[in-house]
Amino acid sequence: MMDKQAFLDAVRAAGIVGEGGAGFPAHVKYAATVDTVIANGCECEPLLHTDQHLILSHAREIVAALLVLKEATEASRAVVALKRKYTRSIAVLREVIGSAPVELALLDNFYPAGDEQALVREVTGKSVPPLGLPLHVGCVVANVGTLFSVAGALGLAGAPHPFISKTLTVTGEVKNPGVLTAPLGTPLIECLAAAGGSITTDPVFILGGPMMGRVVDSLEAFTRETVTKTTGGIIVLPRGHYLHRNATLAVERMRRRAAAACIQCRSCTEQCPRHLLGHPLETHRVMRAFGAGVELQSEVAKMALLCCDCGACEHYACPMGLSPRRVNQAVKAAFRANKISYDGPRTVNEEQTRWREDRKVPVPRLAARLGILPYMDLPCAELGHLTPAEVRISLRQHIGAPAAPVVKPGDRVHAGDVIGEIPVGADGKPALCARVHASIDGVVKSTDGAVVIAQA
Repeated sequence: MMDKQAFLDAVRAAGIVGEGGAGFPAHVKYAATVDTVIANGCECEPLLHTDQHLILSHAREIVAALLVLKEATEASRAVVALKRKYTRSIAVLREVIGSAPVELALLDNFYPAGDEQALVREVTGKSVPPLGLPLHVGCVVANVGTLFSVAGALGLAGAPHPFISKTLTVTGEVKNPGVLTAPLGTPLIECLAAAGGSITTDPVFILGGPMMGRVVDSLEAFTRETVTKTTGGIIVLPRGHYLHRNATLAVERMRRRAAAACIQCRSCTEQCPRHLLGHPLETHRVMRAFGAGVELQSEVAKMALLCCDCGACEHYACPMGLSPRRVNQAVKAAFRANKISYDGPRTVNEEQTRWREDRKVPVPRLAARLGILPYMDLPCAELGHLTPAEVRISLRQHIGAPAAPVVKPGDRVHAGDVIGEIPVGADGKPALCARVHASIDGVVKSTDGAVVIAQA
């Protein structure tokens, strides 16, 4: 049995953050006392294979870390959730779990099964309240990649080590699609090269999944991107692909289209995963306010602040080909710039949830609408571990404050050395932050926003 504080200290020291989302510092998240801990292996987005690769390769470490987390949070249930189509992963997990007190929750192949709030509903039957956390219904959700990093921090399969490398998928218009592991700070262009490079002459890139990933519009911009603690994948697409056109549509053009073409059919609302969890989000009403140019004066438009950016409204529901998700994003950005916050209901309307089962988005149909069907059944090879000559490690790979550099140019460092520490605020308390470590041996070249380390 591990002491809870010792567990949290080890997680904090290793710089672990949530790897499946925005990078919430894990030592803060795991300090809770809950009823249920859930290992998320659902691979929320199409085309990504990272979670299944980790389960197939490291199921024993993942389950061991989940059991330690269960003990630390005093939970009565530990659950590994994944889609029932992942038959190989299920077989491996069943063998590893044996008689241990860990359940398997097998989900249908729908989007967004891996969204942590949708997952909590699937596993517990409870909806997290609007703008709430799984903690509010007695749950902690941990991505399987995060749990693998926890196993490393605790030394559950070898010597303890901090979070210094990331496993990610590289797919789409590449010669050899697959999964690789790279030190944090590795240039993404080297990850692309490991997959044989692009096979389209004018590529664009999605960092993450096709639904919620960030589009990088040029090869020049892509060369400046590096592996971070939350990098899940690289998808290479030809310029002009639907996902590229959608992501680069100007805000004012979206406004004109919303004003002219939104038919107020409610499809974006009725298909919204948050609405179907009982949240008071009605995107069609946000579209109406945005189209009229009155979103900042509209109480209704504040609903946009409840949007999780999953894109089901935009890529699946809207019959007019409009951009409800990007409209919500624009409205949220305007509210935040004007320091306007959501002040609406925080309760769950269970009446809305009764349609949830019938409105789950089937992934094959979604893939067809996204124009990614040709990539769905690409082989996924093991591309190995990269060894870059230089890394650029961001000091802000997590929610909260950036880590404070504790090295200077000319310092020699070894992989695993602390290079960014959690700062202390004016109140004397540690900021919401995560430690950052050197991912390779070498010499520090610069520390301006990121620590650049070159092999000596």
